[in-house]
Amino acid sequence: KGADRAIHVAVDEAQQDLDALSAARLLAAAVRSENPDLILTGLQSDDMGWGQTGVIVAELLGFAHATIVMDVEATATAVRVKRELEDGWFQHVTLPFPAVLTIQSGIRKLRYATLMGIKKARTKEVRTLSPDDLGVTLQPTVRIAQMHLPERAKQTQLLTGDPREAAA
Repeated sequence: KGADRAIHVAVDEAQQDLDALSAARLLAAAVRSENPDLILTGLQSDDMGWGQTGVIVAELLGFAHATIVMDVEATATAVRVKRELEDGWFQHVTLPFPAVLTIQSGIRKLRYATLMGIKKARTKEVRTLSPDDLGVTLQPTVRIAQMHLPERAKQTQLLTGDPREAAA
């Protein structure tokens, strides 16, 4: 929405199950030549939900980064963000440009494209690049051997006596 142009990084069907590092290598290679001031990513994906890709992109590019961002205020030289911490706490951080922010869902209300915006989008440049075009060799760095659901068991074990002995 509102972009002047786009880069589509296309992978073939055999390469679609990328781990966070492989996806970050592709994205970093795709945007490196653009010299961006600010990169916005989602917090985590719908498939594996690792929440690492944006942070790894920042590391590969050498950019400052903030995660779980709830609010963004940009100035000419920096960006001030409100990060969500645990237990209802928030942190306000100012980052210099260039920066990568991983955005928490629900940060803003969704805006729908107008008919004029949809027509304008058809004329925008969309450059399609492959991993080969970017000079990135995709080799999985993570292999999931097994996944197990946690066992459901209602057990209570009471520890009595001296706290030091119980802790030991």
